[in-house]
Amino acid sequence: MHDSLSATELSSFLPFGPELEGILADFLKDSDYLGSDYSYYAFLSWFDKGEYLVKGDVLYLRCVMDGETYYWPPLVRAGASLTPEQAALALPDDSMFAFCTEQFVNETYGGFFVLTNRDWAEYIYDVADFVALEGKRYHAKRNHIAKFEKSYRYEMSPYKRADDAEIAAFEDAWLASKKFDEKERVNAERERNIVRGWLDAAERGKLVCDVLRVDGKMAGIAIGEISPSGVAIEMYEKADASYEGVYSFLAHEFAARHFTGCRYLNRQEDMGMAGLRKSKLSYYPALLLDKFVLKPAVAYSECYKERTGRTERKLPKGAKERILAASGYRIRQLTDADFDEVYSFLCEEREALPDKLFFLNYTEEELHGVLEGGGMYGAFIGGRLAATCAYDTDEEYAGRLAEICGAAGEKYYEFSGIMTAARYRGLGLSSRLCSYVLKKAAEALAPATLCAVVQFDNAPSLSNLGKLGFSLRVTRSCGEYTFSYLTREI
Repeated sequence: MHDSLSATELSSFLPFGPELEGILADFLKDSDYLGSDYSYYAFLSWFDKGEYLVKGDVLYLRCVMDGETYYWPPLVRAGASLTPEQAALALPDDSMFAFCTEQFVNETYGGFFVLTNRDWAEYIYDVADFVALEGKRYHAKRNHIAKFEKSYRYEMSPYKRADDAEIAAFEDAWLASKKFDEKERVNAERERNIVRGWLDAAERGKLVCDVLRVDGKMAGIAIGEISPSGVAIEMYEKADASYEGVYSFLAHEFAARHFTGCRYLNRQEDMGMAGLRKSKLSYYPALLLDKFVLKPAVAYSECYKERTGRTERKLPKGAKERILAASGYRIRQLTDADFDEVYSFLCEEREALPDKLFFLNYTEEELHGVLEGGGMYGAFIGGRLAATCAYDTDEEYAGRLAEICGAAGEKYYEFSGIMTAARYRGLGLSSRLCSYVLKKAAEALAPATLCAVVQFDNAPSLSNLGKLGFSLRVTRSCGEYTFSYLTREI
């Protein structure tokens, strides 16, 4: 586990500066992150009070919003021996996190209230679809673009410093046309100042920027980048809507000119603006990248949503006491000396399941074998067993699993024994324990394949295994049961 940050380290964070661009590139270059939250230009440039710290293979970022300090989920270099969730445990217990993805929430949210808002979700598009605009669903988009191309004499060219005066005048006219309240106007002016920095970066080749003119008059501007993780990000797009089809043309042409080498295009959030939401949905995003805020349960009593789109509900009275603190458990390897405790735990928790077929318990002989094989681990809370997970090293059974999965002769082992006490479910404990056991299995058995066997209709287990990297290989009947076999290479 990553050592906790000392008081000296917590006070030695550095202000966001030009050097951070290279640091972020170093941490992101081998990642597959789709969001814009770690983009030096698209996102971090918005923060006046942003700070960072590099500790070994971890990059910590934090900022002040609405008078409170929030951390980004830590960035960890590819190949490092810890996960972002483990790195987060090095921060103070009362830390708050913003810009979190669902994966980070699932791994970390024990001890936190989880807040989300549909307005925060980023729109992620398949670049090939966005550029090709093929099929009936894009018929209107193609018509808008064709209308623009037929109706106007236009030119789209890369940004030059000589364009500055015309861009400033264009933005003045755009602002004057809007009926903003005071807060919206302040934000618009702030964006204008940030755009000035983006234009400087475009001149240096750090960003791409195109200017659209109709009959020699400026009609639109678009700014974007390709992130170190290979994701295209369009962070700025403005046009004169008096030209019919101008926004459809600008968005399509900008992507076609700069982003065809990328798989995904991130066009950021809609900020809750109904018109912008309708427009972004009309391009049929491949996915919406939900964002979450984590606030410590010990400090907050608020509403939360488990997922975007679900009904908001009040936490029941006393919920604070039932939320697991991130540091409130410990994991240790189980041995045959723990047999009585483990067997009783599994029997009692299975008995309480609504559908007992969803957990077929070990026989006493099988459990002795798993415990003696050294592949079973338990999470303990207050000295009591709260969750279990195991990998079984029985070679004979492993061979049968390989045959069932069509991989006879390959090195297979079962991933099994996943059980969490009812009072601790839904808090991320099982996910963290399983991730820990996967790491231990890789250390002991790799290269090999782990195989999990579950009832074919056990949707929660199938979903959780999918999040752990398992994929379905085969489903087959076995007497009165029907099992799905899921595998993951280690």
